[in-house]
Amino acid sequence: MLPSAIPEGLPDDDRTISYEDRDDVSYTYTVLEGGALRVNRNREATAEVVYGPTAWESVQGDLPR
Repeated sequence: MLPSAIPEGLPDDDRTISYEDRDDVSYTYTVLEGGALRVNRNREATAEVVYGPTAWESVQGDLPR
């Protein structure tokens, strides 16, 4: 996450958010036109979470198909 999006006092270990796939759950992401990052669970249409364009710095994993 970008420094401007990190709450004051948040420990360094909590600055990276990970969405790890499990047998019953998988995650994909989409970078929206305005720069927001949307994380989807199990390829569903409903977003698990959306981060504004100034709240994230990098992402890796699977794009939705």
